Amino acid sequence: THNRAGEITYRHLGGFQYEATIITYTKSDSPADRPELGISWGDGITDTIPRINGNGLGEIVALDIKKNIYVGVHTYPAPAVYVLSFEDPNRNGGVVNIPNSVNIPFFVSTQLVINPFLGINNSVQLLNPPIDEACPGQIFIHNPGAFDPDGDSISYRIVQCRGENGDVIPGFIQPNATNSFTLDAITGDLVWNTPPLNGIGEYNVAFIIEEWRNGILIGSVTRDMQINVVPCQNQPPVIVGIPDLCVDAGTSIGFDVLATDSDNPSQLVTLSASGGPFLFDPPGNAVFTSITGQSSATQTFTWNTSCDHVRKEPYLITFKAVDNGQPNLATYETMQVKVVAQAPENLTASPQGNTILLNWDVSPCDKASGYAIYRRNGFYGFVPDQCETGVPSYTGYQFVDTVNGLNNLSFVDGSTAGSLLPGRSYCYMVVALFPDGAESYASVEACTELDDVLPVITHVSIDSTSQSTGRVYVEWSKPDEIDPLQWPGPYQYVLQRAEGLNGGVFVDVATFNSLNDTTFLDTVPSINTLQLVWNYRV
Repeated sequence: THNRAGEITYRHLGGFQYEATIITYTKSDSPADRPELGISWGDGITDTIPRINGNGLGEIVALDIKKNIYVGVHTYPAPAVYVLSFEDPNRNGGVVNIPNSVNIPFFVSTQLVINPFLGINNSVQLLNPPIDEACPGQIFIHNPGAFDPDGDSISYRIVQCRGENGDVIPGFIQPNATNSFTLDAITGDLVWNTPPLNGIGEYNVAFIIEEWRNGILIGSVTRDMQINVVPCQNQPPVIVGIPDLCVDAGTSIGFDVLATDSDNPSQLVTLSASGGPFLFDPPGNAVFTSITGQSSATQTFTWNTSCDHVRKEPYLITFKAVDNGQPNLATYETMQVKVVAQAPENLTASPQGNTILLNWDVSPCDKASGYAIYRRNGFYGFVPDQCETGVPSYTGYQFVDTVNGLNNLSFVDGSTAGSLLPGRSYCYMVVALFPDGAESYASVEACTELDDVLPVITHVSIDSTSQSTGRVYVEWSKPDEIDPLQWPGPYQYVLQRAEGLNGGVFVDVATFNSLNDTTFLDTVPSINTLQLVWNYRV
């Protein structure tokens, strides 16, 4: 009978209302046809939803394969985790790795998480069809072309195909491979290395694409796909490797993609592309027009990026080359493009008493939700690599605080007494933050020193080591930038001492009424410098 492949996706309409789309791929010559399908929404409700693309025959994607699209809308009662699913008899007959496949129901499910604390969510969209052909003894690669419209992180893992009631199909096994059968958890490349020479026939495999937000699983889509291994002498095309890119928002990207097919000079090669950047509305969308050439094809990819494209996760772009041999064989090449916001500009650092005032210009990207402040002692000279966002820890910079709001463009550091010391050089960098966790490049460093308005201990040493007559020499710097209008005199030093490495109860040791008196030899009362540790402050 008929079911070959399929999945369920969804999109948020508002409130607790979602639109679900079931896509199936079926044998176009099967007498079994489904103008409507049943869907379980996961909250105890089931519906029958209609096919919206006629009889599906207008969507034939290959010989004896048609695409069916069913759409329904449902309102959920409350936040929760829901599993959408559909089950339909029967799979097509003769699937090698599913015993008695013609009598096994086709079942797929999708997880929907409604959580107000995580925000609204739309499922991934799978841009490449789940039907492909392979040859014995040749490496097979497929990529679903998954795109997450919310910018969530996605990962992939292989699962078992399921049948009646969503149970694992009895006797199901993953396709036998000469070397390995793997799925790249990051790129989604499904690699069969290789179908064995005696492995002719149709195979079904399933995998889950999971969405992650702030480290929390927020949804998933299971795809059940079919691979047809056919006898052939044909070799798949080859796409010249394309490096990953990181670009400033507002940068125009442009590069050529080359696909070749050297085993038959008269063979045609069709080169196409899919991915999230093509789904934006013009003129913000990427452009790559499908092209066909004899033995090779070259096409230019262009994308005029903007601040609207800034997000934490990179965009995946999948290039596909397919020949017209017997059978048609395809190859995929997946690259990543990360669009990064430009750094905040014109950062300044100015001493204000015992604090430092920072100011900077508004982020060039108005989607920024705030700024992160970083500080270190001394200049580093950080110049980020093209894909290096934020402030890496190896620079010695430490996170200080966050300023919320696009137009909040200042920060006072050192409000906690003693957190900043005069005479030290303090350097800062500022990074723009975005709601999904994306960071801009780091600003240029800005450095300053506090005005010398406080005495700073510069020297402490044991002058005499003794259990009863020990002596400690203490020296400090004179503050030479006191503003007499802000802090009118008279002035006095008070030297204090406590026992212990980290100090404890400090007691006054001596007072000094002249600012030029900056040394003291501590001898009274008797000090044990042989066995005890002493801590001073002025």
